[in-house]
Amino acid sequence: RYIAAFSGDSTRILLFNFETGKWSQLAGGDFGWLNLSHDGEYVYVTDNQEGNAVSRIRISDHKVEPVLDLRNFATTGRYGGSLALTPDDSLLLLRDTGTQDVYSVDWEAH
Repeated sequence: RYIAAFSGDSTRILLFNFETGKWSQLAGGDFGWLNLSHDGEYVYVTDNQEGNAVSRIRISDHKVEPVLDLRNFATTGRYGGSLALTPDDSLLLLRDTGTQDVYSVDWEAH
């Protein structure tokens, strides 16, 4: 039903509604990595306004809701971060790790 996109200057999130055939502003600010939830009710974004976080914006009333604080999470990926949603709308983030974070597991599958 919707397409979410950044404005040309990347300061606003716009929403195209296929039922009305019109664009509207969903939110303004310093956001990145748009992801529309699978039920079409939310847009998930990285939120640079509140430090480093993941927020979701409810499409029905444009309310921005914090989901996850990333201040102590070392992100990595293209442009320094990445955000995606799994099929059940769980957050998928890339974490920058070092050798202290590497573990060994022996796993035998039968």
